[in-house]
Amino acid sequence: MKKLLLLALLSPGLAWASDCEHSQDRSLELDLAGVRAVRIEIGAGNLRLAPSGPTGARFGARACASSPELFGQLTLEQRRDGDRLVIVARREGYSIGWNIPKYAYLDIDAQLPADLAYEVKVGSGDAEVSNLRTLRADVGSGDLDVRGIAGLFEVEVGSGDVIAADVGELRVSSVGSGDLEVAGVRGNVMVHDIGSGDVDLRRVGGNVEIASIGSGDADVDEVTGDLRVVEVGSGDVSPSRIGGRTQLPADD
Repeated sequence: MKKLLLLALLSPGLAWASDCEHSQDRSLELDLAGVRAVRIEIGAGNLRLAPSGPTGARFGARACASSPELFGQLTLEQRRDGDRLVIVARREGYSIGWNIPKYAYLDIDAQLPADLAYEVKVGSGDAEVSNLRTLRADVGSGDLDVRGIAGLFEVEVGSGDVIAADVGELRVSSVGSGDLEVAGVRGNVMVHDIGSGDVDLRRVGGNVEIASIGSGDADVDEVTGDLRVVEVGSGDVSPSRIGGRTQLPADD
């Protein structure tokens, strides 16, 4: 969990890339009529997603690059897929400089209606999401910070790190070599698979079930309901302050 602790100390949110020698403003005009779900995909860029205020929805971005000619590699596109709006931010093509680092990325600031269903796919970038109704996230090697999800938070973690707080219900499909730390779940927690990464669960109002742990570790603290762990490989489970029944593989 050392990486997660460092991540939390860097700033109130995530630590965004500081290099922006050349910048250019970008934006999308969104038509949300009939939209029930929004999917946002980012590669190596950054995303801040929060509810829209009285002024309405907005989707803006700052393109940052080491030289102006790299701006053409950065694209921000949207498309409709039925009642779902898909927004994709990507960098097409890469440049290598001798002894001079070259970079180009998009720093996105999105304010959208809180009551839609959201999906976020993070590649190697960083994302910060707050105060939405539901969220599904797929995190590769990047970092995700989540606060205030009223309902279900679903997440899949590769080699990146995820910190979440104050969510209604938690479902974790898998954690690879990355880390997941969640504090404050009002309902139940279901974790399907932990590989070599670490999972830290604290202050859970319902039950916790973990189907499989490989070589990783699971720390579970302050659970109102039951804790059930089905299968553990070479990893460890550390339960504490479990209000209901604790069921580990050795107890079966």
